[in-house]
Amino acid sequence: MLDSLTLYFASAAIMGVMALLNFLTWRANKHTPGTVLYILYPLVLFIALMSFALHGHFDSIATIVLANSLWFSASIIHTLAISQFLDYRGKEFRFFVLATLLCGALLMYFTVVDSNLRNRMLASDLQHISEAFFLLYLFIRFARKPYPNGSIVYILILTIISCIFTGRVFLMEGVNNLTLLKENWFSITLLINGVIAPIFYTTGMALLCNERREQNLNQLTSKAQKDLEIRGLFLSTISHEIRTPLNGILGSAQLILNQSTDHRDKPYCEAIINSAESLNLLVDKVLDYASLDQHNESLYEEDVEFKTWLHNLCLLLSPLAEQKRLKFELIYNLPEQACYYCDQQKLRQIIINLVGNAIKFTDKGEVKIRVELLEERQLEHHIRISVIDSGPGIEDDEIEYLTEPYVQSSAGKEKGGTGLGLAITSRLLAKLGSQLDITSELDKGSSFSFDITLVLGELSLVEQRHQSKDYLTGLDVLLVEDLDLNQKIAIEFMADDEHKIKLARDGKSAIELMQTYHFDVVLLDMNLPDFTGQEVLKILKGMEHKNQRTPVLAFTASLSPDEIKEYFTLGIKDIVGKPIKQQKLRQALSDSQNSQAPSAAVELSDILYDDTAAETLKSSFSEDEISSIYNEFVLSARNKLIRAQQLLNDDKEQCIKLLHRQASTALQLGFNRYGIELKKIERRLLDNKPLKESLTEALVLWQNSLEQYLKYVREQMS
Repeated sequence: MLDSLTLYFASAAIMGVMALLNFLTWRANKHTPGTVLYILYPLVLFIALMSFALHGHFDSIATIVLANSLWFSASIIHTLAISQFLDYRGKEFRFFVLATLLCGALLMYFTVVDSNLRNRMLASDLQHISEAFFLLYLFIRFARKPYPNGSIVYILILTIISCIFTGRVFLMEGVNNLTLLKENWFSITLLINGVIAPIFYTTGMALLCNERREQNLNQLTSKAQKDLEIRGLFLSTISHEIRTPLNGILGSAQLILNQSTDHRDKPYCEAIINSAESLNLLVDKVLDYASLDQHNESLYEEDVEFKTWLHNLCLLLSPLAEQKRLKFELIYNLPEQACYYCDQQKLRQIIINLVGNAIKFTDKGEVKIRVELLEERQLEHHIRISVIDSGPGIEDDEIEYLTEPYVQSSAGKEKGGTGLGLAITSRLLAKLGSQLDITSELDKGSSFSFDITLVLGELSLVEQRHQSKDYLTGLDVLLVEDLDLNQKIAIEFMADDEHKIKLARDGKSAIELMQTYHFDVVLLDMNLPDFTGQEVLKILKGMEHKNQRTPVLAFTASLSPDEIKEYFTLGIKDIVGKPIKQQKLRQALSDSQNSQAPSAAVELSDILYDDTAAETLKSSFSEDEISSIYNEFVLSARNKLIRAQQLLNDDKEQCIKLLHRQASTALQLGFNRYGIELKKIERRLLDNKPLKESLTEALVLWQNSLEQYLKYVREQMS
């Protein structure tokens, strides 16, 4: 049994601590509704406890009435504070206040009129239960989602309180003033309601305030981001609007300068042109800066031959240096054949900004770009790019502010400018995972450098990789194939040899790509959704494109003697048969680049199921993926064959397409005899020959193939 007197003192001490903590919570959240009232709540409870203590000494009606009135008032203050915090103004609060007043009236009646201690405690318990239920309703319905952590604390303690007081209502037997303090139910409720609950309430309110503050911060962050976007949009819009009249001013001044015969007009026109060009530069910088605020686009990385790229960039910048009679030099200390994956547009803008600044502020001497290898790692290089000038230098206390927008050094203020160049450069470097390092010495010059890690590009890997004497690597290949399975396998095989592949899914896109890009070889499926391979070749012969001399390889499972003869007549260099075998594909690609005679042989065993097919797939797919591919094909094959039978009379073209896809997949998965049979049916339909009972025979053949496949699966499992 718990000592009730000790619990009274502990409860009073807890109330004092709760009042202090609630005061500190209010100080940190002065504008949060309900926090001021929450300070009053423990203070009123403290006074109520003192009144109960006095009642123990004086045993008068006045003290017990005062104590219970204060306790009920504290309950109303508590619920009102929570309602204010949650901005709740529902009718349920009024019902709770009425219930509290009713319980208060009952308590007064059983105190003054019909003195009955058990009934008095029953009225008090009902009030506690109504408070707990009302607050549970508020937290479950209104606070659980916006304030999950604080709600958990409140819901937990309120559930405990409602259970304890409900238990006391039903289980506590009759008591009197002498036995009350010795009653366990009295001690337990005093412990929960007077000691434990205040700790939970204080913690809960602190959590609620923290969560509200976090929500406000998120809203402010969102608003700041939106304001930033609006500012960027405003700058972009205004800058674009300025361009139109600016171009008019610049063009008119140049016309006057060229056409006027009065020499007095020349200096005025030149002043207008210089001013307009300065304003145009400012507009460009503002647009660049605004675009960085508005967009958070991902990097666009591509393979760049770095030395050639840098030399071309220097050719663009050297005339600016020559105009000021400065020595302009590129110091390149990287491997000669180095190629990297990088976002060359961002890197280009960074170097142009740094070199442009160096040339602008340097009146004599030199400007250098130095590129050096800091560390050579596996498949990547860590490099440093520096722009060094012999200009006036920068004060030490100015360097740390130079990357802020609209901030200029002393020399910058003399030369003019926007103060945006280095700010833009710094932001671009941040997108590349780097930062600008500035070192300078007055009257001797400055160095602007950054370190960046670049992944080796394909050309570098080809140089480093051991070159096989048996086959070529690094070809530009156009793969024209509509079937996903064949696409993936072919791409995986060719990627092993560093071939660069562009993919076309139909004849139209293949023709467009061949008009746009030059390829070393074209791998052409002879049966596409829109055209046959033969039609693609005939269309290409009648038009201009960039691949007039590019060898074309037929990529097909249609290998009848007549078809092979037709392929070679159309100028096909070689034939890559389906199902795809890596060595056959590799050899055909290598042979396409020389005058070796083609070989169209495809080794297909005349069997129901070829168990080596799954081994071929393992180089491109995981075991789970292979299992899914086989399951999908096995479960759908019969239905697709029945669907082809239905389409035979209604839509012959769709029937041919369905058979073509099924045949290609069947051959790739090792169902050789079934795939060959479907190719024969497809050929007969293309030649408008009668089928007789071919589809029925194919259905029987599929059943036999499936039995053979399932037999193989059972053997593997055992």
